[in-house]
Amino acid sequence: MKAIERARSHFEAREIKQIEVPEWGDENGEPLKIFAKPLTLAETSKLYRMSKEDDLTMMAYVLIYKALDENGDKLFDVGDKQLLLNNVDREVLVRVAQEIMESPNVEEQKKNS
Repeated sequence: MKAIERARSHFEAREIKQIEVPEWGDENGEPLKIFAKPLTLAETSKLYRMSKEDDLTMMAYVLIYKALDENGDKLFDVGDKQLLLNNVDREVLVRVAQEIMESPNVEEQKKNS
């Protein structure tokens, strides 16, 4: 097997992340569950270009483009950008976006292999 095939196979085998956000829970106290597929280099590059070097705007775009519900449907759209930037708890938004963007460490990868 060629190296590129092994690299692609590894990426395709990565699990979809599930992030629980208690601060954005429903009326029954159930946390919002956000699902996210791993970011590709192309997606990361696009996010940086769209945010024009503004890290907090990039965090909003991460949620817009990567946050999914349990059915794989997007939770946010571009029309939500201003609300995310101006009317959402910054700490929660940053935490969730960072969880979506972070890669598993070596120990987590070994555990999931």
